[in-house]
Amino acid sequence: MEWVETSSGLVATFTTGSMVRGLEFVTRIVDAAEAANHHPDIDLRYAVVRLVLVSHDVGDQITDRDHALAREISGIASEMGIE
Repeated sequence: MEWVETSSGLVATFTTGSMVRGLEFVTRIVDAAEAANHHPDIDLRYAVVRLVLVSHDVGDQITDRDHALAREISGIASEMGIE
């Protein structure tokens, strides 16, 4: 999955195929975010999860923390077979 830098932050959309699979994915993302103490904006839809990563504490800039969590989230998606 490719993350795109936008004015809102690092953005990615993952196709999960179902709400249940999306929720499982989101749960794993939340676990990783809690461990990193860095939390994405998450939009869970029926078959899609959209994420935005940005560091609000430094003026809504994209930082190394965002890139690190993006890599971790992409790894979770890969492990789960999510595009």
